[in-house]
Amino acid sequence: MPLLRPDLADLPAYQRPAEAPTGTRLHMNEAAADWPAQARAALLARLQELPFHLYPERQAELTERLARRLGVPEGGLLLGSSSGALLDLVAMAGLSAGQRVAIPEPGFSLYPLLVRRHGGRVHLVPQGTGFPLEPWFEALDCRQLWLTLPNNPTGAWLSPAELEPLLEAAAARPEPPLVVLDEAYVEFAPLTHRLAVDHYPNMLLLRTFSKALASASWRLGYLVGDPALVARLATLQLPYSLPTASLEALDVALDFAGDFEDLVRSIPGRRDRFTTALPTHLAAPSAGNFVHISPDPSELLAGHSFKVRRLPGADAARITVGSELVMSQVTQALGGELPMALPRPRRRLLALDIDGVLIDADRSFMEAVARALKDLRPALPWSDGSFRAFKRLGGFNNDFRLAAGALALAEAFGDQDLQPLVEAAMGTGFPQLEARIQALEPGAQVVVQQHYAETIELEKPLATLPELQATGWDLAVLTGRPPEELLLAWQVLGFSLPGVCDAAPHLRKPEPAGLLQLADAFRAEEILFVGDTVDDARCLRAAAALRPELTWRFAAVGPDRDRFALPSDCQSASLRDLLPMLNQELP
Repeated sequence: MPLLRPDLADLPAYQRPAEAPTGTRLHMNEAAADWPAQARAALLARLQELPFHLYPERQAELTERLARRLGVPEGGLLLGSSSGALLDLVAMAGLSAGQRVAIPEPGFSLYPLLVRRHGGRVHLVPQGTGFPLEPWFEALDCRQLWLTLPNNPTGAWLSPAELEPLLEAAAARPEPPLVVLDEAYVEFAPLTHRLAVDHYPNMLLLRTFSKALASASWRLGYLVGDPALVARLATLQLPYSLPTASLEALDVALDFAGDFEDLVRSIPGRRDRFTTALPTHLAAPSAGNFVHISPDPSELLAGHSFKVRRLPGADAARITVGSELVMSQVTQALGGELPMALPRPRRRLLALDIDGVLIDADRSFMEAVARALKDLRPALPWSDGSFRAFKRLGGFNNDFRLAAGALALAEAFGDQDLQPLVEAAMGTGFPQLEARIQALEPGAQVVVQQHYAETIELEKPLATLPELQATGWDLAVLTGRPPEELLLAWQVLGFSLPGVCDAAPHLRKPEPAGLLQLADAFRAEEILFVGDTVDDARCLRAAAALRPELTWRFAAVGPDRDRFALPSDCQSASLRDLLPMLNQELP
């Protein structure tokens, strides 16, 4: 009997292609610059005091820090020693002998090795220099689909809207394949696919810090997915597999995230200027930190001491985007001239609550809750004042929870006017009733939704899509509506936007997860959240505390805005009154 698996006999070991010992490194897709001086000094100071004889103990702590920054539910993120190592766990956990994994061709050279080392079979999905989806639909009978967006080595990318049909088709199969979306280069793309993770339990999102935090030497990455799926993968990770120094490096890098982000955001503009300046070479459209160039310029560039990645079987090479000086020299070596850099516009996201901001829904929800409480507890006095008091209290942005809160208070204090009780609890709430409120909420939801099917006729839109688009900001929604009621909101508005709704506990305002997901999805640098409740304001302030390197602003609208707005917030009677201010300097 052989000592090792027979199918490993012809599996070649990974070997780096031969390369010159010297020259400027544009062949490894590394960050264009090393750590900022302050970040490096801070890490070196930590390492100076680090006890080398102890096992690493901070993985759980840093996993939690990263999960909070990304708006991930508890247990939904796994930190690993590189995204490649995490993908190895995915293959180990999900593949049996002979099962197929669909991977892009051309694609990352590590993929076939990982599939074969776990006994799987590779199904190549032809992509060329683009990323056509049709061949992926034909591969849905595979056990796993590994998509790289932007793709390596071409830089091809698809927007979330373009990818959505494939994700829907995969999830709709009787036995859905596991979709692994490798976003190793997503920081250089226009958008990320972050919002898809909470929609599809058969999906994992993979990322690395090699480029985003210029930390290739520390070998760290992470995956995000359904907590039940991530928990199974975590059981396969070896104890203490992340070195203490790497964990400290991540902690420090997150402290200096803004400095790293400045370096990352300089790359796409330089990349695009480079691709337009080549007189005799063709550059494929790229959303990564590299460019696919043909015909192959590697020998020409080697003569100028630039190392680039020659692509086997193609008259082409992959060139990593380096510093401004380096790319100017590369352009000259290829017979062109790098255009001057223009000021880079900031990525600005206008995030909007729906009820009270995009839609006048007060009367609709008030009526639905009032009718539900009349059904569920006929003796309970109820008024619009009680409804508004719950909203001002905070923690009751969701009207199912509000109805459940009213029922819980009536059980505890009797059938009386609840408005004085709620107003007296401002700042404290009713923590002693929390368990009962949660128990009552499912039943309250059923009855409220039954009445809401009729009261929705009272709703009317407060802004049009052209008015919103005229601001020039990216647009999204963050709402306390559940998924089924979000669909009704689009009917009232006559348009839809990307967004996050109350689909899970971690997405319920005032939790900041939804707002953090939107910031990630849009690669936003400045986020203005327009809301009309104290929970909206608390959500924004919690998000700002977790991602301080971004610019966060809150705009309070509606009749109660004076109750929860801070002096530094924008204030306006309505969204429509606020919109003209967005192309000016906000107060």
